Amino acid sequence: MRCILAALFCFAGAQQLAQASSPAVEHSIEVVLKTDTAEILIKDRLRVSGRERYQFQLAAWLGVESLLLDGQEVRPLVQGLEYWLALPDRNTHELQFTLRGEVPARDSQQKSWPALLSSSGDDGFFLPGYDAWIPRDEGGRTSYRLTVTVPVGQRAVATGKLVSEQLTEDVYISTFETLNPGEPPSLFVGPYQVAERLGNGLRLRTYFHEDLVPLAETYLEAADSYIQRYQQSIGDYPYSDFHVISAPIPVGLGFPNLTYVGRQVIPLPFMRTRSLAHEVLHNWWGNAVSVDYASGNWAEGLTTYLADYALAADQGGEAAQSMRIKWLRDYAALPAERDQPVTAFTSKQHQAAQVIGYNKVAFIFHMLTREIGQAAFDDGLRGFWQKHKHDTASWRDLQVAFERAAGQDLDWFFAQWLLRSGAPRLSLGAHSVNQDEAGFRTRVEILQPVTGYRFQLPVSLTTVDGTRQYDITIDDTLTLVEFVTPTKPLYFQADPDSDVFRRLHQNETPPILRDVTLDPETRTLIASNDAEFTAAARNLASRLMDTQPRFDNLAAAQQPGNSLLLITTHDRLNEDLKLLGLKRPSALPKVAYSAEVWTTRRANGAAVVVVSAANTNDLKSLLRPLPHYGGQSYVLFEAGRALSRGIWPIARGALFRDLGS
Repeated sequence: MRCILAALFCFAGAQQLAQASSPAVEHSIEVVLKTDTAEILIKDRLRVSGRERYQFQLAAWLGVESLLLDGQEVRPLVQGLEYWLALPDRNTHELQFTLRGEVPARDSQQKSWPALLSSSGDDGFFLPGYDAWIPRDEGGRTSYRLTVTVPVGQRAVATGKLVSEQLTEDVYISTFETLNPGEPPSLFVGPYQVAERLGNGLRLRTYFHEDLVPLAETYLEAADSYIQRYQQSIGDYPYSDFHVISAPIPVGLGFPNLTYVGRQVIPLPFMRTRSLAHEVLHNWWGNAVSVDYASGNWAEGLTTYLADYALAADQGGEAAQSMRIKWLRDYAALPAERDQPVTAFTSKQHQAAQVIGYNKVAFIFHMLTREIGQAAFDDGLRGFWQKHKHDTASWRDLQVAFERAAGQDLDWFFAQWLLRSGAPRLSLGAHSVNQDEAGFRTRVEILQPVTGYRFQLPVSLTTVDGTRQYDITIDDTLTLVEFVTPTKPLYFQADPDSDVFRRLHQNETPPILRDVTLDPETRTLIASNDAEFTAAARNLASRLMDTQPRFDNLAAAQQPGNSLLLITTHDRLNEDLKLLGLKRPSALPKVAYSAEVWTTRRANGAAVVVVSAANTNDLKSLLRPLPHYGGQSYVLFEAGRALSRGIWPIARGALFRDLGS
């Protein structure tokens, strides 16, 4: 399982499975679930070999009713959720488990990681494989055949190929199996209505709650188109099925051959476009080719590059550039102490990890494409897929595939971008323009104080006849570039289309919400004496901040040293701004709204986010949507719906030079 929908409700990390070190365990599982009482009976017959003991985990809400080893009753050693069972020898042995329990009731208010463990409710059951609802062996990969029986009116779906299903007057029975060993099965049950599309040897399905059924055909068509797209560019789809399941909990989760998405999110346009493409592609990267987490997670960034970014590029160069600029702005908002090497990223547990593991890694693949060319990049991906499908792969395996396709050593490239934190810092030094018999001779100094980076830097030179672009190799702290043109030069710009991952200058990026929410030193001031408003404001601050909020009083907030989050009401906003020495931006759109959120900077450059609501209910309406607008400079809301959003305009940055001045 892996977390998807970067703009959504992702809580990944604790579920990472250990890499394979022992032979795969074969499970034959029968499940009977009573959805009215949440009682579950699990019979699991499994075969293990090549071990002196079998060590496994089991969910706390399950009890072992009986355990047979080669037909004989045995009792394992237990410590917490860990179980050990000595085996007579390293030959093949059969274990037969009978497990009983009651799937824990879901707490609808729970938003933290435990909400993603097994849960039950009237609108659905969720039993993820990482929660050990069958004996989970940390040492190896799993193959299984799983049969599930649920009451009529319910539908059960699991990871693995759908082998058969049967509907009687009383029950619905479905069977799933793996074609290749992988992670333990995950099981989903609910009052679903099923829509299906068959073709090209694949079964595509939606398992939707009744209110979402009108969207089923749209999702099936979109999923089919993405599968065809990635089959053509990478290789055959690695499974027999793909399912989209509506979740009763606010999540976006990806599993082999299916995605589990909050039912409130499924109607949103971005879900059935960019996010669905992202999840379909994960069936190649992260599922069929699993990640060697010891060297870092390459799959999230590669999927972001080939899905999210590629879809933006389909809209044209401007849309692709906008996404690259957004990634650079997010990185500029990341405090240096929260930066980390790419190889340290394993999963998205907070916003800072997304900036590195999704955005920076995707940007690295963009630069790699420019370095070796699109054809070599595509050949490298296809070779990587053919060699590692249904296996585990590392960053090193990716490097080898691209080196083979490009016919060149890329160790320098991967070492500088993967093994160190930080990014190049570029600026322009002195320049000169002189006219001689050859024409106009323009010299510009490009400065890079951070050593050890080598990259191709696009530059543009505009003369009275037009603009030409060049690629300049940067591998030192000072690079002098020279151009001779027949006509007078007007402007010079380095990295005009934002093709290099680098740390932006402050005059290249306007303040955005993430400047404040990523900063652990941010102070939060709640300007209200109303207890209910204050409680809602504290809740909102906890949702917005990537670390524990630091609440302060007015006197402390007036000190200009730190970033500031101000939460107040419309009727006292002007007074609060005056006390803090701030001004409301004149560029805010002139529309009616119930809540305004905008950014500015203090005189010393520290970022400020101001949240102002008409009343407590309007403030509460921001709890769900506002955390997803971290890349914006302002957002205006009406009853929780974003009416207007945007980024403050900026002047030409530090890498632009007017040659006529």
